[in-house]
Amino acid sequence: MKDCNLYILPFLLLIPFLGIGQIPKGHFLDADKTAERGYKVKPFKQEKEGIYHYAVLTKLPFENNCSPELSEKEQISCSEQSLRNLIYPNLPSEIGFKGHVYVHLTITEDSKVTDLTVSSYPKSESINKIISEVITAIKFRPGEFNEKVVKSRLWTSFTFPSSSNELFSVSLAKMQEDEYPTYEDYENLIFDASQYIFSNPVYPNGNEFKSATQIVGFWMNKETGMGIPTFGKFYDALTNENKQQFLYAVAMINYGLDQKINHNRILECKPKDGQKYSEQEDVKEVQLGGAKILLEFIGNKENNVPMNSKTKKFYKAYKKGMLEEQLFN
Repeated sequence: MKDCNLYILPFLLLIPFLGIGQIPKGHFLDADKTAERGYKVKPFKQEKEGIYHYAVLTKLPFENNCSPELSEKEQISCSEQSLRNLIYPNLPSEIGFKGHVYVHLTITEDSKVTDLTVSSYPKSESINKIISEVITAIKFRPGEFNEKVVKSRLWTSFTFPSSSNELFSVSLAKMQEDEYPTYEDYENLIFDASQYIFSNPVYPNGNEFKSATQIVGFWMNKETGMGIPTFGKFYDALTNENKQQFLYAVAMINYGLDQKINHNRILECKPKDGQKYSEQEDVKEVQLGGAKILLEFIGNKENNVPMNSKTKKFYKAYKKGMLEEQLFN
């Protein structure tokens, strides 16, 4: 996925997502119907309400193999994976949904499920209902904090269809342990990770969000058979402050992989003899396709990526069906 302008991207990956809803240490992004955008930053320990995030529980409210000696970060990963493994086997095998599902729920002191929120992207009431029914049928137990029974706030996610049944944090760890990783072995995982990034509000401190960006970023400067044309009026209009240029690169990767995996089309975006690179059809198609994905994403305020004045001009053109003219004329 090499390109002459791609040298900047590894640098972007090393910078925290400043200005995109930075989550304070000891807090998490929770589904909240009272919040303006549907999500609200809350502390791990909400002692007044008696609610404790799964990162700090000393006993999780469901069967698991998580060690009591884990750090908060390690417990988050283990808990999300364990809850997912508890739900996944009970889902019907014939699910035809393609997308992502995010689950938030509270387990009360008497083991009841409450404040359950199931969000699918693209939105699917049927998949939301299926997963909600599976969750409410699970036999939970009371969660504990320092031997005190408390309300437990839980979270996990799903990708359908997925190249694996693992969380991105688990897949990332395995990929990093692979001494000689080959792109063909991880192509579907990269596509799933790029889909995930554009399917939920940006959550820079979220374990799965960070893992998904690292999976995609790992391959950005490696030879994959497909270039990323990171240049042009739209690319220059994006701001690094909110990592929009990085997200645009991810959007172009997503578009290219979608064409390859789901439509059997390979858009190489490599220089061709006798043609100006910026005018090649494959280059323009990938830039346009990626721009549509990014603008659709940041056009939704719930996704927490603010637009500058230059980006807004492209967004208006996109909504009017005139984005191609705005990009290339």
